[in-house]
Amino acid sequence: MAIDKKPLELSADFKYALDRIEKEGRNVFITGRAGTGKSTLLQLFRNTTRRKAVVVAPTGIAALNVKGQTIHSFFGFPPRPLAISEIKKRRNRRLYQNMEVLVIDEISMVRADLLDNIDWFLR
Repeated sequence: MAIDKKPLELSADFKYALDRIEKEGRNVFITGRAGTGKSTLLQLFRNTTRRKAVVVAPTGIAALNVKGQTIHSFFGFPPRPLAISEIKKRRNRRLYQNMEVLVIDEISMVRADLLDNIDWFLR
């Protein structure tokens, strides 16, 4: 049995979010209950963007769900907090200098010290 796929109709909120992510280059926080379309929005962005985007998540399951990598894997962080001096030693500028967009899925699950590590890494 064939299933007809209807084209995705974008709500005004979806269009606004995509426009902000694509054109403005600012921090954007997308939130909503389960089933509100956050993953659909992310997939649409990945399929249509011209920007070099990386998608990461704090856990393996979350990373699989968004077809991304874990934060620790992408940045090469061990599973413990790092000192700033350790982060500076781990930086591989060539790998990250071309990244234009960093998407962190399930941000509410990211510890503050890990977010600080990401911030220091990307400076």
